[in-house]
Amino acid sequence: MNTTIYKAIGEKIRELRSGRPDLSQEKLAAALGTTANTVSRWETAAYKPSVADLEKVSRYFKVPITVFFPQIDTDAKLHALLSATGDLDPEDLAEIVRYAEFRR
Repeated sequence: MNTTIYKAIGEKIRELRSGRPDLSQEKLAAALGTTANTVSRWETAAYKPSVADLEKVSRYFKVPITVFFPQIDTDAKLHALLSATGDLDPEDLAEIVRYAEFRR
């Protein structure tokens, strides 16, 4: 992914959080089990959130994870794949990528 997508993701996180006037970066961070500094850096694209991070954010705000990827077609198969892989550790996710490349 390029820098532009991380800026878009950061803007979406900030938009979702700002939609709740009482939700500070500190409160969101506590709910997600991270630090306010990390949330701030996601919002400014200084840090790149993982798929697992985005899954936590999407669950917190009760939105599909695909809201972070506006240029991707949000069909049911893609949504299911992103949701299913959200909690995987990096090794398992890499194995799924290898399998998908093999199947292609």
